[in-house]
Amino acid sequence: MEIRRMKLVKMSIAAVVTALLAGCSGSMLVPVQDHASILSNADQAKQALSQATSCCTAFSDFNYVALPEGDTLLALDSKQPSFQFDEGMSYFAAYRLPANTGNLAISIASQVSKTVLIPQVIMLDAQFKVTRVLGESVFSYQPAHLLDNDRIEGKLFVDRSMPGNPAAETYMIVYAPADKLAGSTTILHPSKAFARANGTVEPDIKDPVIPHSPWGLVQIKVADMAKGQGLEAVFKPEYADKVAMSKAAPAATAVAAGTVATAAVAAPAKPAPAMLSETEAFYQSQIEKAVKAGDIDKAMQLVSEAERAGSTKAKSIFIDAVKRSQKG
Repeated sequence: MEIRRMKLVKMSIAAVVTALLAGCSGSMLVPVQDHASILSNADQAKQALSQATSCCTAFSDFNYVALPEGDTLLALDSKQPSFQFDEGMSYFAAYRLPANTGNLAISIASQVSKTVLIPQVIMLDAQFKVTRVLGESVFSYQPAHLLDNDRIEGKLFVDRSMPGNPAAETYMIVYAPADKLAGSTTILHPSKAFARANGTVEPDIKDPVIPHSPWGLVQIKVADMAKGQGLEAVFKPEYADKVAMSKAAPAATAVAAGTVATAAVAAPAKPAPAMLSETEAFYQSQIEKAVKAGDIDKAMQLVSEAERAGSTKAKSIFIDAVKRSQKG
């Protein structure tokens, strides 16, 4: 009865939110049930991958599809090409980033069902040289919330204005690294999520353990920050798992990797530079907006992002916003 009630409440909430968001950009209910075959059997997906062969010899050989602004739903399975990445053979999707835009904010969310794909992203410049590799330092599990399913999600920003940042990033590759396929991810049980949402005692029940798969359903959202906010985008420095890969240029990569490793040992970590007042105002607006909407999880994520980027006020802004919402 409780599970049935939970489903009915979730459907009601989804219906209300859908109505409220009708016509708004950035809203997309991912149809996980329509792609059940991709998300149902990790062993089958791994068996198919074991028989796959590499499509190409280098990143420059990939067929890059134009990635539009807005939402893109990627079904990554055996119909996609495969390639021998540094971690092993993987299916992948290759995109050409939107041109003639301001800075880009890109959200990548791998949907969780009976299986889940753990994404990794390779960013390349116009000459197909690797600029960043973004994996476990960026992607993390996020429990279901309103229209969003359980997912492994990460956000990255492409800066096209500030000196010293990878302004020439032109291409993006999404894949599931082979060294993550033997693992699993524990997600929040729906009954516990229901209890938390309603402020009741969580049931004593084990959380589901979801096996990793080379197949997955991935939601990609691309926003031109200049258009979306009415001001130039703010660069958010992500942690890159690697700054180069052997597929780009073997000799140069080896030298670059050695230089980076030496610098990491020799130089102490530097604190984030002081945040510009315009950037601080941007984060303040977004934090207050999230709190006002009742999305505390998002507000806390924004606080964390702002502090990593050098903010000293984000936490107090969040606390003040929460206090005002309670008074209201």
